[in-house]
Amino acid sequence: MKLPLISTEMNMFCIAFFILAQLHVLAFGFNRTSTFRPNFVMVMSDAFDGRLTFDPGSTLVQLPFTKYLRDHGTVFLNSYTNSPICCPSRAAMWSGRFVHLTQSWNNHKCLDDNSTTWMDVLQKNGYHTRSLGKLDFTSGGHSVSNRVEAWTRDVPFLLRQEGRPVTELTGDASTVRVMIKDWKTTDIAAQWIRKNAVSLSQPFALYLGLNLPHPYRTDSLGPKAGGSTFRTSPYWLKKVSHQHVSVPKWLPFSEMHPVDYYSTYTKNCSGNFAEQEVKDIRAFYYAMCAETDAMLGEVVVALRDSGLLSSTFLLFTSDHGDLAMEHRQFYKMSMFEGSSHVPLLVAGPGVKAGLQLPQPVSLVDIYPTMLDLAGVPDAPGGLSGHSLVPLLSQTVVPPVEPRPDWVLSEYHGCNANASTYMLRQGRWKYIAYGDGLSVPPQLFDLSKDKEELHNVAAQFPAVCRRLDGVLRRAGRLSRRLQGSAALQQAAVRRLEAEPGGWLRRRHRRPPLAPGLAETPWTLRESHRRVAQSVAAPARPEPRKPRLHCTPTYSCS
Repeated sequence: MKLPLISTEMNMFCIAFFILAQLHVLAFGFNRTSTFRPNFVMVMSDAFDGRLTFDPGSTLVQLPFTKYLRDHGTVFLNSYTNSPICCPSRAAMWSGRFVHLTQSWNNHKCLDDNSTTWMDVLQKNGYHTRSLGKLDFTSGGHSVSNRVEAWTRDVPFLLRQEGRPVTELTGDASTVRVMIKDWKTTDIAAQWIRKNAVSLSQPFALYLGLNLPHPYRTDSLGPKAGGSTFRTSPYWLKKVSHQHVSVPKWLPFSEMHPVDYYSTYTKNCSGNFAEQEVKDIRAFYYAMCAETDAMLGEVVVALRDSGLLSSTFLLFTSDHGDLAMEHRQFYKMSMFEGSSHVPLLVAGPGVKAGLQLPQPVSLVDIYPTMLDLAGVPDAPGGLSGHSLVPLLSQTVVPPVEPRPDWVLSEYHGCNANASTYMLRQGRWKYIAYGDGLSVPPQLFDLSKDKEELHNVAAQFPAVCRRLDGVLRRAGRLSRRLQGSAALQQAAVRRLEAEPGGWLRRRHRRPPLAPGLAETPWTLRESHRRVAQSVAAPARPEPRKPRLHCTPTYSCS
């Protein structure tokens, strides 16, 4: 039977209805007064390079579900970690505050167990919450050596080096599940969506934390060794575009910044590497990212099959990236792009599809964003982040509190011999060290130098002074938001009362700037030695330290 022709009036009615429906969907996502309360699913990986989520990085490896989020949602092109190491980074994401405010200095010292996260706030406001997999944002989750190494990084010996980065091929062309632990957690999450989430009478917030693509522990180095093995199967290696895998350019040792030189040595990357060896490490890392993407896909499919995809905000991000042999390093603990640039993709009701946003954002922005999308009326004060909703909705109405045009990241842990602060603003990346005086800064023009091989701090002293001022004002502003500086002094007194507190009392020195306090146990002597090393006309191949203690402790 032939269907009757639709009249002009009916056609106009259908168009009007479609427009109203679209507006209604937008209201779902971004109107706080709406009775609609969306669900949230956040997938957080470990060590995923954010540059792989958009072109040209996305051509290196097949990531179909990351592409799905990019095509059906929004990707942030300049999203950064607030500290390029696992625990402090996650502490910033869960608390919405910079790590110098929460004193999340290293992998051993992070948030207290009773700290309030955005998930806690959602639960208090009627959400059913569920967290699965890797959380890693409270103190004590890693070996105490992670803290000791940050205290003693200034002495003329090393506790240990990381294992040399290696690759390991496992299984065959049909081996899909390499990281079994992550797949089991992903299966639980997908099953929970299909069997539990669909029957809830309240909105839900689900968090899934993955270990991939973080390198695996190197078994030959013992049970406490760090992660230096890039492991995958032929199945995932086929997803890599090997012809596009490049060998990054390395600066000679004599031209390295002293902090980068120290990191290269402690990460066991100062020896000789064959070109194919470097390409293999990078290819294996990309293959591990492909396996991570497949786990994200399991969540997407579960939401789709359960009919929850259209009412759920889905976020994908990571705690930090991995250098994958860029700058003669692997791992994180660096402000170079491979380590500090993280993925951030958001899809959900009202989010514009295919939108690519260049504004700099960071993980502390997730806390206020979640509460804003959920319509929580009274967000906690003292947050360092700003809601991303105005960017996601492309609203023309200016927010009550304008977001800054910069992001801040800082690092105080092991494998670096000076605390590090990074400010990204516009085309510039400014990196300051220690007390801001003893160790020279670095400045990179990312519009011309995406590989970050040309430190132009000497050519642009005025830019350095301006960005240094922004960096210090950012610290003072965040301290005012947080409260009195007495909080910092109280924390120092608590630290001094701990076993070994005498070490920190003996070597304590003034902070970097009011409000942007450095770890109170950093030793001034290290900055003097590092500054002296800058003046050296040439730097020979690294020698073994005079004393090399147990090489089995882990920073991972």
